[in-house]
Amino acid sequence: MKIAKITKNDLPQLSTLFMEFIGIKSNLDKMSSSLDVIMANPNYSVLGAKIDGDLVGSAMGIICFDLVGECQPFMVIENVVVAEHARGKGVGKALVSALESEASKAHSHYIMLVSSASRVDAHGFYKSQGYDTDGFRGFKKYIV
Repeated sequence: MKIAKITKNDLPQLSTLFMEFIGIKSNLDKMSSSLDVIMANPNYSVLGAKIDGDLVGSAMGIICFDLVGECQPFMVIENVVVAEHARGKGVGKALVSALESEASKAHSHYIMLVSSASRVDAHGFYKSQGYDTDGFRGFKKYIV
């Protein structure tokens, strides 16, 4: 397995992964435009996991700056997806570990993520990686 930054060449396969994940087709033109913006911002890490050249997983980490206490940055993880046929093979663990390494390099104080309440398997995975819900509750509001 190889973990590397997502490139424009990966977008068709990434779109397929997202379709499997959320059931909504991605707009490849908008994905390409968004990736241009993301690639120009060093605070973003969009990683892909490939096995035998096939994209089987992806995750995005964003370093955010803080104004509290010692003003240490933190990371938000989003869009973690692993192809169903590749689950249980260490793909998610490798992606999260790579993002944790990026967070560490940026001297992040913590990493946070939100997972839908219905994704019980994902919750077990995140707990197995050391993420905790004790004392926390995530909230999300859609604007559009």
